[in-house]
Amino acid sequence: MPKIGVILGTGPSLALVADELRELKAAGKVMLFGINNTYNDFDLDVHIACDPKWHDIYSPVEGDFDRVHWDLNVCEKYGYRFIQGIWLDGLSTDPDYLSLGHASGWQALQLAAVQYRCEKVLLVGHDMRYNGQRHYFSGLSEVAGEYPQALRKHSLFLKPDGSGLLPNYSHIAAQADRGEIPPVYNCTQGSAMTCFPFAEIGDYASLS
Repeated sequence: MPKIGVILGTGPSLALVADELRELKAAGKVMLFGINNTYNDFDLDVHIACDPKWHDIYSPVEGDFDRVHWDLNVCEKYGYRFIQGIWLDGLSTDPDYLSLGHASGWQALQLAAVQYRCEKVLLVGHDMRYNGQRHYFSGLSEVAGEYPQALRKHSLFLKPDGSGLLPNYSHIAAQADRGEIPPVYNCTQGSAMTCFPFAEIGDYASLS
């Protein structure tokens, strides 16, 4: 059966599809790649939080899932799987390397597409915009509110000079178009990230 990887972003829209994702996971139809605090609310397969400062507050993360990081100190301290980080415009096609990309969601996409060889990847909770709320916690998690102040990075998704996380993702979309990585679909309705085809979760999460 094909493996379908779902990347759990922490945008507010994640709460809208949480029940559907849990059902698909329970039915064995998807792998869930969670970032940052999503492990509190979902039965994950793989977890990554790219910021070493996040681990100073929340690690060790406990659970029956893989925990991965690019920082050797984090891995040695908490017993996580180490993959060497590398700076690239897109994803590394070599599973020995983890494309860093300045974002946990980016790194989770790298893991799903290359290290875990998913045949297609779905993005959820990737709002990529600010509508008065950056993360989903007050809408889904029992732990309401934002990250601690030390972890808050309200960086621009699109900077005035045309750089930023949104245009960076276009490099990954180009790789998918060329067949270098599996197809990637944005299942976050209303997302500001338009470089990937939009879809409903149910359209691509069927294994029949």
